[in-house]
Amino acid sequence: MDINRFEKVRISYEKVPAYRKRWFVLLSLLIFLPATILIALTGDIYAKKGDTVYKFKNNAINQLIIMAVTFMAAGLFIAANR
Repeated sequence: MDINRFEKVRISYEKVPAYRKRWFVLLSLLIFLPATILIALTGDIYAKKGDTVYKFKNNAINQLIIMAVTFMAAGLFIAANR
């Protein structure tokens, strides 16, 4: 985990909704890209390392959105050319 992409926060990881946790966002990136984009656009994404909870910084969320949109556009382009 690149610590420069995250900032430490003082909340309990158990109180973070499942759809805001890093594992869920990565899973949605593989399964349903629009959900990833919606989650990233509407709030914070959290990760946990050890006993510390981290929040994605804005530049990391922006990179995630760009990556998801690129994957979705590539998939639509490939599907349209079949």
